[in-house]
Amino acid sequence: MDLDAIDRRILEILRSDGRATHAAMAKTIGLSAPAIGERVRKLEQAGVIKGYRAVIDPAAVGLGICAFVAISPQPRKPAVELVSRLLGLPEIEELHAVAGTYAYIAKVRVTDTPALDVFVDRLFMLEGVERTETTMVLRTNAERALHLPWSEPGQGS
Repeated sequence: MDLDAIDRRILEILRSDGRATHAAMAKTIGLSAPAIGERVRKLEQAGVIKGYRAVIDPAAVGLGICAFVAISPQPRKPAVELVSRLLGLPEIEELHAVAGTYAYIAKVRVTDTPALDVFVDRLFMLEGVERTETTMVLRTNAERALHLPWSEPGQGS
């Protein structure tokens, strides 16, 4: 889907405020609310907008520990089955296939270090896992909304 300047502006607004109303966006952009609604619907149907969700503070809900776990699969085991097993672990917030020493990197959130220890033990015993390496986050300096390339300085809006 080719995004014009209006679509881009809609995405910028929704990125910073996913609850923005069509009326509020229309006022900012200079179109009618129905026109904004139609554009949002088209962005949703095209898969540009994949959904809406609340951004929850992990610490506020008891998930005080964040870690990145590198995972190496067992040789000659189907990767799709391992990915399916990994996605069955609710502690995994993100799972990425990567190039390098390990095949996957998982972002994990748990309540405390004993819970992380239990998780890593459970992960290591998962069928298809050869080895893991865990890096515990000490402090998060930034977690940002998706970077929109046209919003960069010098790129023009």
